[in-house]
Amino acid sequence: MNIVIFNEESFMKKTKRSVLDICLALIAGGLFVACLHVPNAPSDEPKITSVEILVKQFDETRESPLKINSDEDAELIALVNPSKFKDDVKYYWYKGDDMLGEGMTYAITTDDMASSKKSKKKIPDIVVIEDREKNHLETKFQVIINVPPQISAKTQPADGDTLYGNTHTPFLFSWQSSDRDESGLLSHTLEIDGTRYNVGELQQIYQSGFAEGRHSYRILVEDSLGDKDSIPEREFFVVDTVGAP
Repeated sequence: MNIVIFNEESFMKKTKRSVLDICLALIAGGLFVACLHVPNAPSDEPKITSVEILVKQFDETRESPLKINSDEDAELIALVNPSKFKDDVKYYWYKGDDMLGEGMTYAITTDDMASSKKSKKKIPDIVVIEDREKNHLETKFQVIINVPPQISAKTQPADGDTLYGNTHTPFLFSWQSSDRDESGLLSHTLEIDGTRYNVGELQQIYQSGFAEGRHSYRILVEDSLGDKDSIPEREFFVVDTVGAP
């Protein structure tokens, strides 16, 4: 006969240990399950890597240099990279520390340009991009406000003038141009009978070689930033009195 003797104290210790092991296993399993449901932490990496500023004016969009003609309203555009996040970020336009506006675009009116000739308080020079994780990307830029050159309506020959001479007679062509932004940096082109002559900074020249009859001319002026002005085509007539009998 096999006699099994139970040690009550030993049995109780084993029972308690088993219960403790089961509890620990359940707790560990619960923690593991709980860990499976913990959401991912927000990414600290900024979504936007770079920003490009464009200017739109006269239905044209240009990159650097950001030049604006003061005679026409314009618009600044911020293009973010990658572009797929363009609608997921906020745009803030600043002049120094002063915030001027929000949005992907910023409008600049002719009044803004005229009223800010010295300090340009309404012309931004910084755009700040903010993503949903509050990451910020600051980009500085410079906007150039340019007043285009102008040519006076008074020229010589006047429209419809009659000039007397022959092909050897030099005739005077003169005009006046000005630019509030620049002095002595204007380039002129004289177009005679469809042929253009680059005359640089000159505002008058003598030209010969005209046959008897009708002729036409016009003048164009351009500043160093590419803005232009011109006068409409004008006509003059040459009468050959020198060679008449």
